[in-house]
Amino acid sequence: MRAPLVILLLAAPALVAAQEPMFEALGQAPIVAGDRVRARDRALDEALRQAVEQATATVLEPSELVARASDLKLRIYPKAKTYITTYRILDEGEQPPGTFQVHLSASVATARLARDLSTSTGAIVPSSRKSRAVVCASVQGDGVDAPVAAEKALREIVAARNVEAMPGPQPCDPPSVASVLRSGTAQAALTADVQVTPGGEIRGTTFVGAGARANVKLIEPDGRVSATGDAERGGYAPSAGDAATAAARAAVVEAARAIDPALAQRWSGDAGPSGGVTVRVRGIERWAEYQALTRALASLPGVAGVEPRRFVRGEIDLVVHTASAASQLAGHLTRVPPAGVHVGVRAVGDAVEIDVAGEAAERG
Repeated sequence: MRAPLVILLLAAPALVAAQEPMFEALGQAPIVAGDRVRARDRALDEALRQAVEQATATVLEPSELVARASDLKLRIYPKAKTYITTYRILDEGEQPPGTFQVHLSASVATARLARDLSTSTGAIVPSSRKSRAVVCASVQGDGVDAPVAAEKALREIVAARNVEAMPGPQPCDPPSVASVLRSGTAQAALTADVQVTPGGEIRGTTFVGAGARANVKLIEPDGRVSATGDAERGGYAPSAGDAATAAARAAVVEAARAIDPALAQRWSGDAGPSGGVTVRVRGIERWAEYQALTRALASLPGVAGVEPRRFVRGEIDLVVHTASAASQLAGHLTRVPPAGVHVGVRAVGDAVEIDVAGEAAERG
């Protein structure tokens, strides 16, 4: 009976690994001074880290991934290898030139990962007093849905800092907002004044353009404006109303970025990461392509949301809210491209560039 027992014990690790979920990941690293060995090691580490990130996304809700991004980066991802039970190299080599790439399938001990996540000492601890912010927007010009889109953008901005949004007054001006704040139900207010202007038809497309100028203010309970940000952005869509809505939202989001340090100071104890990865898209000609691409980005592991930032002819800037690096996001989208859309994806520094049915996509 001893021999079968020994065989069973030797087989046990393989049986356990077989029960763990598998994740495919793609790691890349630059080849510095011709050192391919070092580049391969770094690409392998990156791929294993990506596998653990994907596993984490199956354990935590998207909102938790955003709120706990700092804890994950400091405490979980640096020891990614400890959660890998086994892995298999699917492909590796220098691709593109000057970059070593490792494509693998890894088994991740999700039970142990979930245990570590549940006992995290770096998890956000709610304060005894719930942080709240009054939000309201005033929009002038075209676009029936533009006021709703502008206010929704403000709500998402404060929600990203784990702050509860409360409806604001109308008119949405500092004295009216201060009157609401004096009741003590919120610590500050975030407001937006938006002016939308029509842009007309975009030549060579079926889209209509619009422009928006936004002024976002952080208002204190005494009515004082402690921070203000301004931005102008454009939007385009099949209808004038949708274009105005896209422009208003993009302008509010960009204006709020200018006062991000003030927001971080106001709600520092509750803040989750407000940033993300900038994605620049070129070559989109149809609204269906834009929808397919944004849906594909939103469905990637660890992505909490996708926001448009800039619309100009033939080029779109998006912000993907995720704790992943640009190279990881590009790898995810390469493996799971948008349905029915031919894209070329590459990471450039801290951003991702996407060519739709263009030269980069044709090169593959």
